[in-house]
Amino acid sequence: MAAHILQVAYYPTLQETRTLMLESAGYQVTSVLGNDNAIGLDGAVIAAADLIVVGFSASHFVRAAMVHWFKAHYPKIPVVALQFYGWEKFAEADVATLSEDPTIWLAEIASILKS
Repeated sequence: MAAHILQVAYYPTLQETRTLMLESAGYQVTSVLGNDNAIGLDGAVIAAADLIVVGFSASHFVRAAMVHWFKAHYPKIPVVALQFYGWEKFAEADVATLSEDPTIWLAEIASILKS
């Protein structure tokens, strides 16, 4: 059975593009646009995720708040935060990786799901 990834995106085109990339890599994807929609998901949908990806096209504060919320409510689900800038830090994320090269963050996701 394919791993289930929950994606939180902040820009519709990137949401669609990232969903297609994740699905082409063999993952089942639930994708939402923005923090409010992520928090509003049924808890069972979130709990069923094997991994959460937080996109990069919102302010650092908005994304850090989403990472914090997931780790506070679902601490066992790994969170990958996509960075827009290399200096960004997401202390609570399991992995923070630059968004500009999909092969890098897809490899990070595969590595986390294997462990």
